[in-house]
Amino acid sequence: MIKIRAFGGYSKIGKSMTAIDVDGDIVLMDMGADIEKLVDFEDEKNYISLTDTDALIDNSVIPNDRAFFEENGKRVKAIVLTHGHLDHVWAIPFLASKYKCPIIATPFTIKVVEKLTKDVRKHDLRLITLNTGTKYKLSNNVTLELIHITHSIPNCAMAALHTKYGAILYANDWKLDETPTIGNKPNYERMENLAKSGVHTLILDSTNVDQEGYTFSESVVRTMLEDVIKKTLDNKTIFITTFSSHIARIKNIIEISRKLNRQTLIFGRSMAMYIKAAIDTKIIEKSKFPEVATRREQINNILKYVKDRPGKYVIICTGHQGEKGSFLDKLVTGQYDYKLSSEDAIIFSSRVIPTPLNTANRSMLQSAMEELNVNVADNVHVSGHAAKNDYKLLLNLLKPKHFIPSHGGMDKISAAIEVGKELGYELNRSSHILLDGQEIDLE
Repeated sequence: MIKIRAFGGYSKIGKSMTAIDVDGDIVLMDMGADIEKLVDFEDEKNYISLTDTDALIDNSVIPNDRAFFEENGKRVKAIVLTHGHLDHVWAIPFLASKYKCPIIATPFTIKVVEKLTKDVRKHDLRLITLNTGTKYKLSNNVTLELIHITHSIPNCAMAALHTKYGAILYANDWKLDETPTIGNKPNYERMENLAKSGVHTLILDSTNVDQEGYTFSESVVRTMLEDVIKKTLDNKTIFITTFSSHIARIKNIIEISRKLNRQTLIFGRSMAMYIKAAIDTKIIEKSKFPEVATRREQINNILKYVKDRPGKYVIICTGHQGEKGSFLDKLVTGQYDYKLSSEDAIIFSSRVIPTPLNTANRSMLQSAMEELNVNVADNVHVSGHAAKNDYKLLLNLLKPKHFIPSHGGMDKISAAIEVGKELGYELNRSSHILLDGQEIDLE
């Protein structure tokens, strides 16, 4: 019997965590945070420590696994992380150690977890690096395999649990990028082979399943960025804000800027964490990336230097969602000595993640930018999540016996169920709705 329990990441995006039970052997997939609630929690505290674990659970920042652990904790064979986004890994320092099992992920993701753990606790976790294309035996019932898939972060993997019932695949998050600017395209050949041997269950991210067409490649946004940067070269300083974990995007901005004779600077603590992980795992070369400035005084001194040398710099920075306390928020609200004007440009290489907090923060930031008359370019971006046609492609490729959409609210999950219906999946027989706190049994 296969039992799948959802802790988070099904009723809404964020706080991803799933338990997959195969004849009594349990594998936990991901262990993340609700980023919006995490921001609220951090606003009230100067430092988060292990003593805050219960408060983090009670405030729904991280999954509530208390009852599950008491009943099933000793049967958990591994915690498997698919990639290094915080809504999939941030809870590791707070929840993982009690399970007394290995935490398995690709090299980049392990480096991110090491950094998160170092900030919170003494490093007492058993971290195992597993490259995509390789397997790891978890028990007599289950063998893990990580399969390369593309997303907006390096070293993203689809996790396959090989069982006597067939493969159970967990794909949170993914896109089908044929021409990625870092790394390889998805491992279609391996997925085809899995389909031939039999996929029992597929748990599939449905973030953009309600969007028509296909999700464009990262190589497309590289062209978009070059075009926009060229158009803003007359501006004194160009500020570009994007996702800190999007190493390919940051690398592309640096290369384009160099080509156009602009030097790059990078500001922000989260930028520093992800870039260091990429350097440590040799995804990028340290010599080709500038040092990341993180301290307020350090950044302010650099900005004074930039101000005296107009037309020389592109600054890559945090703040794409208008987050309070980010570099861009502080810059626009006048908390640095550099005063923005109509002679500066701000490029958002991102889209607004549509949560109430993000919408409000970006609206306030937009109003402040309008008052300053800054030259703004928005949504110079392609998503890291698959659209409807990509979804159909993957379902047709893998041909699972059972299909469970995840990583969204009911609107996304309902749209995914409709896509499945077009391909012959029947609700409650071969397609299933699973929400946070629920469990489903599959034969």
